[in-house]
Amino acid sequence: MELKGAAGEMVRIHLSDGSFFLLHAEVFARAGLSTGARLDTEARTRLLARSERVRARVQALRLLARAARTRRGLARKLATRGFARPAIRHAVERMSELGYLDDRAFAESWMRSRLSAGKDGAAALYRGLLARGVARPLAEEVVSDLYSHEEEVRHARRLAAGLSRSAAIRRLAGRGFRSRAIAAVIREIPGTNREPRAD
Repeated sequence: MELKGAAGEMVRIHLSDGSFFLLHAEVFARAGLSTGARLDTEARTRLLARSERVRARVQALRLLARAARTRRGLARKLATRGFARPAIRHAVERMSELGYLDDRAFAESWMRSRLSAGKDGAAALYRGLLARGVARPLAEEVVSDLYSHEEEVRHARRLAAGLSRSAAIRRLAGRGFRSRAIAAVIREIPGTNREPRAD
């Protein structure tokens, strides 16, 4: 084995058969490798697995520095970058241990941000949480806790202002408002005497 040089976080290691592989510098330093050392296939496999775990952890930190994420959301991002499942699990667990991942805090923060705009109904917000990796039970709980029927009706009323009954139904259904919120607003439109079908 021969060390040929380091570039950034990675160290290139050349083997006597002419092949080479890359190790994260942290793994290389801990392994205590040196030029001329013998490295069998099993040892090389272990080092590569450790290197991938370190790289996944570093990538996870970079992703979280850009934006808050859920455990699932972070795992998905790491998977799209080609990391294997064991490395992804390791990175997600480590970020959780460090307190950088909190699905409830993420869900509540995202909900509050969307609610401040007042343009989405409860169903749309629920789907948005699921799309960002929030588990179904938690998504249901957060939507229920943070978005009361009264608040949803208030938002729906504002979005339906000045619209005809059919136009209001289309807009509100398209924005993910629940049927009962739509029905409450439609009843307020002059000339409406029956509840809409808004599913």
